[in-house]
Amino acid sequence: MKLNNTPPPDVTTVQITDERLTFGLEDGRTVSVPLSFYPTLQFATRRERADFEITHSSVYWPKLDCDISSDCLLRGAKEARRFAERAWRKKAKLAAA
Repeated sequence: MKLNNTPPPDVTTVQITDERLTFGLEDGRTVSVPLSFYPTLQFATRRERADFEITHSSVYWPKLDCDISSDCLLRGAKEARRFAERAWRKKAKLAAA
């Protein structure tokens, strides 16, 4: 199988609703996944979600220490288990308070 050395497309726009995470890409495509794929974003406040930085093919939320690439969305990759578990624990702690 031949490897694909084409870099992932740059992200130009980010939209987050209560249900979906959507990236607009430089090549004109729009890719969207359920927000539940990324519990760190799902359980974040709207203010935390709104504070992000686009760097080429990646979007970073500094207050959440969350980084998602266009390649991840294109592949439908979910948040790594250890980060998702951290988000679930944080949500449970806030609910118990």
